[in-house]
Amino acid sequence: MKRIILISMLLVATIDTKAQQIKGRVVEILPTGEESPLPGANVVWDGTTIGSTSNGQGFFLINEPESYPATIVVTFIGYQSYKKEIKEWGNYDIVLESSVKISQVEVKGKVNTTQVSTLDPINVQTILTGELEKAACCNLSESFSTNATVDVTFTDAVSGSKQIQMLGLDGVYTQITQENIPLIRGMSSSYGLSYVPGTWIESIQIIKGSGSVVNGFESLTGQINLEYYKPNSAPKLFWNAYINQEGKLENNLLFAKQNGDWQSNLFTHISYFDKEIDKRGELGGERIGDKFLDVPKIKQVNILNRWQYKGNPNYGMQLLAKALIEERLGGQISSVPKEDRYIVNINNSLYEIFSKFGAIQPNTPGKSAGLQTSFRLHNQTAIFGKNNYESLQESAYLNFIRQTYINNTDNIFKYGFSQYADRYTESFSGNINTPFNNQIRLDLMSGFFSEYTFKSGDVFNITTGIRADYYNNTKKFNYVPRLNMKYNPNEKTAIRLSAGRAFRIANVFAENASFLASGRTIDVVEELNPEIAWNYGANLTYCFYLNEREGTINLDAYRTDFENQVVVDIETPSELSFYNLDGTSYANSIQADIMYELFDRFDVKAAYKINDVHTTYNGAEKIAPLTPKNRALVNMSYATNFDKWMFDLTWNYIGESRVPSYKIDDLFGDYRSEHMSDPFYLINAQVTKKFKDFSIYVGGENLLSYTQENPIIDAGNPTSSAFDASLIYAPVMGRMIYTGIRYKIK
Repeated sequence: MKRIILISMLLVATIDTKAQQIKGRVVEILPTGEESPLPGANVVWDGTTIGSTSNGQGFFLINEPESYPATIVVTFIGYQSYKKEIKEWGNYDIVLESSVKISQVEVKGKVNTTQVSTLDPINVQTILTGELEKAACCNLSESFSTNATVDVTFTDAVSGSKQIQMLGLDGVYTQITQENIPLIRGMSSSYGLSYVPGTWIESIQIIKGSGSVVNGFESLTGQINLEYYKPNSAPKLFWNAYINQEGKLENNLLFAKQNGDWQSNLFTHISYFDKEIDKRGELGGERIGDKFLDVPKIKQVNILNRWQYKGNPNYGMQLLAKALIEERLGGQISSVPKEDRYIVNINNSLYEIFSKFGAIQPNTPGKSAGLQTSFRLHNQTAIFGKNNYESLQESAYLNFIRQTYINNTDNIFKYGFSQYADRYTESFSGNINTPFNNQIRLDLMSGFFSEYTFKSGDVFNITTGIRADYYNNTKKFNYVPRLNMKYNPNEKTAIRLSAGRAFRIANVFAENASFLASGRTIDVVEELNPEIAWNYGANLTYCFYLNEREGTINLDAYRTDFENQVVVDIETPSELSFYNLDGTSYANSIQADIMYELFDRFDVKAAYKINDVHTTYNGAEKIAPLTPKNRALVNMSYATNFDKWMFDLTWNYIGESRVPSYKIDDLFGDYRSEHMSDPFYLINAQVTKKFKDFSIYVGGENLLSYTQENPIIDAGNPTSSAFDASLIYAPVMGRMIYTGIRYKIK
């Protein structure tokens, strides 16, 4: 029956019920040669009252004239009127020219670097380049330091990696994509955020809660989609160099080829750090070092090349290739005898090719088809003392999308199919009950989806969709319904409701690599089921004017309910267990934030968030460990005229977290009982001086130099069961001063 309904919907969607209408599009030609739609243009038959207006994409539909030939008249304020004799039914592209010619004039306006829409039915927040440049933003994991929606967390005290959280849950529950193609999946879960340099990113879209079924089935808490610089919008040359007080070097060099039918970007990145720093560990209030490297030695080379075809307006094609090699070397310092030394050695090599192909139907505006593909090879070796994890991921991805409309472009219908194929080859030896060698798991996910969007002007929007994905290992379909609604009671207010289901396949070792930096004994049940959850949310966005200055207030409330979850259990000292949920697991997240220009060129953002996350561990429901219940953020930005000087300050409050009980030492069997960590503050700041083609920036992170006291438990005996470098809830590094240069040729 479901198949019959789906087929019926597809047939209905492809029927053009307005065969007696003239179709067309009204556009202008930009200086770059690209077409830009003109919404709201008036289209009428000359000498009659029969008319129409163009929609947000410039498309219009107008009833046929009583007889041919007839003259169509198109007018738009600020543009020359257009007249054309129409002799037959068809589709017509109309190009308007400006009625005023302006030259040698530069208009400079203020653009918010964080944007929130009151029109989109999905709760999406867009971070632009200007926001990313408020901090060092060396990679994607550091791109949210001025954003309250996504939290950056600390994973362990030896690998130097960072993770994110969204709606109170770990980042693996957020679908992270690059131009709507999967980015962080499988083996890249622990370190993949550091594989995307911040200077490559043009914008980031953060979708809270239930998103579109078109983009996949994995977004349990939302989606983070990043857009790289495009050839036509990127600087012809962009060079960024960074160095911090400890001597870490980063170099980014970007090129753009902007002429010809084939346009291209080349992105390059190098990171290098090769010093031994050991300042952690306290004795009697004095820092004496714990004989572990505070920061691992890092070598990373990262290259991405995009080719984009612009030779035909009816279709487009992009091909991107990426290669990365990285080595992280940490653990104990070289003064410890080699035979006794605890070594952390993490190596990653990743190669990926992904493409996008799209075609429009020139005679039927608003209808198109697209194909996205991705092929990935990722090899990872992670050594944490006795724990040795080796893995190989071979992945292929395909997503076909067809878009059409029913009756008019206020009724958009999308459908298509997708295919995920992942083969994992894994080996693990060390502190595990059952070691394994070259264990292979093949995940095949074949899915079909459809999505309908109804738009009633700018007042009401609804997007509803469903997808069905067949998983080979469970031999059954997983159904993912999604619903997003938006209502504008007035032009300043948007109210949104969302609900949806999602599921994902866990990769417990790759996603929880930080817990391998311990003496815990690892136990994994034989069969881990897919993780399934429902997400419900509500959002209120209100735009206001106070003292002739614009501001925005956002209120969010979301809940995630798990049907099944792979529980990561660290509740028993010196043990790490993975098993299927038996009980309840949920996350409630409430956030309020405000953005306002206090006075000329002085912007303030403030936010407060409450996370209430609970999971059942062996029959007992508890607050999720190492997850702050309360967070607050205040960001202040000031720029002088023409942005010659820019000043940014970010203050963070991180509330208390539950720390499970753990062994203090192995010899005497002493324990530290479960407790709550102390709340703390983080302050980051940056000053930027801009010149004609380049800018110099100087900044500091964790200016209060707050760190977790003795973050490595039983550091003097890393072979013991009490040793643990993974119970991290606060920074493990103190104050960090950095400087850098950005050079752009536009």
